[in-house]
Amino acid sequence: GEPCESGKQQDAGSRFRFVGNLSNNDVSIMMERLSRADSNVYRCRVELNIAKFHTPKGTIVKVRAASGNDSVVSGTEGASVTLPCTFIPSNSHTLTTVSWMRKEAYQHVVTFRPQPNGLWTTANGGNRYEFIGNPKEGDASVRIKQLSLNDNLTYLCLVEYTHGNHQSLILNETRLQVMPGKKSLLRSQRIEGGH
Repeated sequence: GEPCESGKQQDAGSRFRFVGNLSNNDVSIMMERLSRADSNVYRCRVELNIAKFHTPKGTIVKVRAASGNDSVVSGTEGASVTLPCTFIPSNSHTLTTVSWMRKEAYQHVVTFRPQPNGLWTTANGGNRYEFIGNPKEGDASVRIKQLSLNDNLTYLCLVEYTHGNHQSLILNETRLQVMPGKKSLLRSQRIEGGH
């Protein structure tokens, strides 16, 4: 009986968060604190007062043991930095998109799509993000230009494959630490010194 716009969960699982945007037909969820028991095929089902819809393709989630090496990258305000994203490529699946998201607010940053000529184009996202990886070799790294202190976040790299009626997602996490540039340091010194 609740309107969908409320995004209210019907179960008590605090590991699952609604992060989609219903006005854009996006009903995505975020799964947190994954364990190997979460490896499964997941399908989306939407119930409206006129009909019920579900995704014909399931999303395969495969959880591997953590490597123990959290990726942390440092950069300086105003400079560029590369966020790494490496994975084991699949020759039997079709690579469809590479997306980068901000984790804390779960905000989309940029999506790249392959072209028939072998190049990758920016499907949506700003021109600050440059795709520099080679997904055929298991690299979906991106370069962020003109860093700001607002970029000081955790980023998620999502590599999406399709195979028959299934979709596979590979997710990597990288923490970006942006250090103040010279201008910011001088500005803060002037404020502290009262000049």
